[in-house]
Amino acid sequence: MVALEFCSLVLVSVIAPSFSYVYTPKANPKAVVYATPNARFTVLTSRLIRMEWAPAAADSSVEFNDDATFAFVNRYMNDGDVPQFTVTKTGDNGVSIKTLFITVDYKSDNSSFNANNLQLTMQFNGNTTVWTPQPTFNRTLNGNLLGTLRTLDGANGVRNLNCLNQINEGYHCTLGLISTSGYVVVDDTNNPRFTSDAWPWVMNRSVGPPTGQQCNVDPYKRIDCGYIGISPFDCEGKGCCFKGGQALEGVPDCFYGDKTYRDWYLFGHGHSYTDALKDFTKVSGKIPIPPRFAFGIYYSRYWAYSDFGDMEIVDEYEERGIPLDVLVTDMDWHMTFYKEASSGKKDQSGHTIGWTGFTWDKHLFPNAAAFLDWCKSRNVKNTLNLHPASGIQPWEDTYQEMAKAMGIDPNTSRYVPFDPTDVKFTTNWFKIVLGERLREGIDFWWLDWQQGEDIIKIPGVNPTIWLNHVFFTNPMQFGTSPNYTRPFILHRWGGLGNHRYQAGFSGDVVPSWDSLSFQVYFTLTASNVAFVYWSHDIGGHISPSPPELYTRWIQWGIYSPIFRTHCTKDYNNDRRIWVYPYENYKIMRKAMRHRATMVPYIYTEARVAYDTGVGIVQPMYYWAPEHPQAYSYKDQYFFGSQLIVSPIVAPMDNATQLSIKSIWLPEGDFISWSTGEWIHGTVEINRSFSLSETPVFVKAGSIIPMKHDFDVLGSAQVIPDVLKLLIFPGNNNSSEYTLYEDDGHSTKYQAATPEHATQTYKVNVIN
Repeated sequence: MVALEFCSLVLVSVIAPSFSYVYTPKANPKAVVYATPNARFTVLTSRLIRMEWAPAAADSSVEFNDDATFAFVNRYMNDGDVPQFTVTKTGDNGVSIKTLFITVDYKSDNSSFNANNLQLTMQFNGNTTVWTPQPTFNRTLNGNLLGTLRTLDGANGVRNLNCLNQINEGYHCTLGLISTSGYVVVDDTNNPRFTSDAWPWVMNRSVGPPTGQQCNVDPYKRIDCGYIGISPFDCEGKGCCFKGGQALEGVPDCFYGDKTYRDWYLFGHGHSYTDALKDFTKVSGKIPIPPRFAFGIYYSRYWAYSDFGDMEIVDEYEERGIPLDVLVTDMDWHMTFYKEASSGKKDQSGHTIGWTGFTWDKHLFPNAAAFLDWCKSRNVKNTLNLHPASGIQPWEDTYQEMAKAMGIDPNTSRYVPFDPTDVKFTTNWFKIVLGERLREGIDFWWLDWQQGEDIIKIPGVNPTIWLNHVFFTNPMQFGTSPNYTRPFILHRWGGLGNHRYQAGFSGDVVPSWDSLSFQVYFTLTASNVAFVYWSHDIGGHISPSPPELYTRWIQWGIYSPIFRTHCTKDYNNDRRIWVYPYENYKIMRKAMRHRATMVPYIYTEARVAYDTGVGIVQPMYYWAPEHPQAYSYKDQYFFGSQLIVSPIVAPMDNATQLSIKSIWLPEGDFISWSTGEWIHGTVEINRSFSLSETPVFVKAGSIIPMKHDFDVLGSAQVIPDVLKLLIFPGNNNSSEYTLYEDDGHSTKYQAATPEHATQTYKVNVIN
């Protein structure tokens, strides 16, 4: 017999915080050690050490950095959170700093950090690991578990995530914060910095290259100061040496001088990977919880839909009982000038005419406000695609007001140039141009930046992460009304720190089994830099997706962070599931309805990500780091705390119409969701699955909160009055799961005493 015990519902009321981004970049003095006037160490946690070396200026002063950077914004730890450590002087110029896990040994030799003056020793799993600064020549990944990059545009399968040899600098390739070697060093030297304003802005600063003989470093002893392909402007702007075109394989073009500023962070967490992510989000900012609707179903297609065409889509979803929460309208919502563009015409900025636009195409949307009101009446959210690089052209409906605001005479018909690092331009752009669309009823923006990564003339600042920052922190949108309180955008990855701005849009891939398989792996590795909300083009983009492939993509999509179908403009390329064969349609419809029922569980796990830095999609090695299979099974993962998902990423056998899948389950007991089979780990198994089945395994004793019933339109944003608890048997006498709920749309969850409700569901076995 099973008895359910329910804890009481706890509601805490607080005053909503004012809209501001308050960073605390200056470390607690109790965590700081000045080994010498030139060397400063900050003990951020017992496993996270900041290391700085700065040269003396002409007046003998030494300048360290206490400003927030794009990657690190919160270095201050309260007195109770500063870890215990000891400091011992060693000789005339040396110091030894010891935490529970790491020993820092430094002895000054009047040069920047190098292998002779700095050594960090780490203990984990009974082993001793030593790190010293080493030349870049022939450097390896050293067990790094990889991170993510800006886009998968054009990929057909694998894209190189090894940033040590990723030659496309526009990808902003970022390695993971965790490694099988037990440590990772992050270089934050002279990276872009934020001001301390209420709306943090980028500092316009350039350090300039080293002077004198500092750059005369043996090529094979250089320590790199930037990614492959970095420009001389960005390299020298961050205070490093640039000597390009030497054709020496493995030797960096951008490197440190022997007495230049260094700012490094060592994550020495051993195989406690989740602790590394939690420490990272302490100093880099938490992973915001998306609004509740974001975990629902999106419909997207690059197509010249009209208002009636979009309304027809919504009606068809409702009539067929298919959940729909977000309607995505691609770039044809605005004036596109396809005829002129096809003849090569450019706008005043030099870009293809019509690629940028901010004014509704009246032929397709004669009354956009009425259309958006209709969507709101159906509980459907709306987003629009933006390619903003051309600025505000004379034909835009807000041109006159925007030109005047920027000091341009509208009678000249001179366009307003795009300059997102100019606070005056950005403020007016948000207030006047984009604000008009928000007032009509747009809920959030799809920031589809793909117009060059070198338009901003501040060293180290790329437009991807900067636009993500200003859109996500936009005080002219979020916090202005009850409808616009919790930030959310769709965008691309711009580098470390981008986890503060969710969610990602991974780009236009070729539909193939290889692409499906890699998207799974790509989502897992992104968790290693806390970027836990990738949104993929489910079904692929560039060409039609065969029925079996699309079905399997849908089945994976329901166990991905964001569920969004999409494809390019082609009459034969469609992602409406009802245009596929009926058997596939039934399976996909069932899967999408299942996604809708899982929102309470997914939303709870989003709160876990906010609190811990661990996203809902978790590589197996997070929880079984000493098992080789946790690394080799690259297309399976934990989906939250209760489930393991191993999506089918290869075609069925033609003869049997079954897919054989090899699966590894870690220590513990698991139950197959589809068959009820009880499996005892640690074990590798092979199982066959029909097209209607997805390999999902539930921890024995799990309690999965699900929606009992739902309206098909806008169901994700609705907090259910009735829950269905799916309870799986276990070996223990009791088990429990704590459900998290809040209002789903405000930032109150970020308060020190957040306004929310938790409900703990507990199962006791009574003999």
